[in-house]
Amino acid sequence: MQACTKSIVITSLLMLFSSAAISGQSFTVGTENLEYLPFGTSVDGKAMGFFKDVLDEFGKTKGYTFTLSPTPVKRLMNNLITDKIDFKIPDNPVWASSLKIGKNITYSSPLTVYLDGVLVEPKNKGAGYEKLSNLVTVRGFTPFIFLDDIAKGSIKLQETSDLAAVIKMVSAGRAQGGFANITVAQRYMKDTLKKPNLLVYDDSIPTAKSDISLSTIKHPKVIEEFNAFLQSHAQWINDLKKEQNIP
Repeated sequence: MQACTKSIVITSLLMLFSSAAISGQSFTVGTENLEYLPFGTSVDGKAMGFFKDVLDEFGKTKGYTFTLSPTPVKRLMNNLITDKIDFKIPDNPVWASSLKIGKNITYSSPLTVYLDGVLVEPKNKGAGYEKLSNLVTVRGFTPFIFLDDIAKGSIKLQETSDLAAVIKMVSAGRAQGGFANITVAQRYMKDTLKKPNLLVYDDSIPTAKSDISLSTIKHPKVIEEFNAFLQSHAQWINDLKKEQNIP
């Protein structure tokens, strides 16, 4: 009887320690090393923005710690598929799809949506897609709605270091249009440059709408938990979006 009691106690302790180890787990989340508010940015190497706020709140519910690691866009995708990070955000199955072939990547339900379109000088708005001959975007971004035209050579694609450089090139006339996230670009021009109408969104040119998810190769079970969190905290997330002016 004593041996049975000891066995039960030991088993209970093991389960307790195992649960504590899981709930106290720390994860590294790769994110884009860009000034990309309201979704995310890094100041002195520390991440901030919508993605961090959501992951921090999720972590509180499960006892997890998420450390965001800002990384250049091209290297970030490589870090995911080579298992150097636990999770990646933002992600979408369409992005860099050729690199993901043969990789068992799990995606969460969408947290939000990216609206990526073409920014032009105000005088050129409405000129039409047919007259678009060159674009500039951030290095590592995939303007997939224009890939056929880029491959045919009817649109020339230039890449640059960040959103600031994209806006500078278009406003200086060195590119006809800049392919970027509309929400982020408008906020950057308004809050950072103090020139809200420096460039405008041309909705006569095709626009890419992408669901934004958390992705992983290593931890599909955590994605299941995250999906449940997105459902149970839907109102909290909607309030956070309103607070941070996320459409």
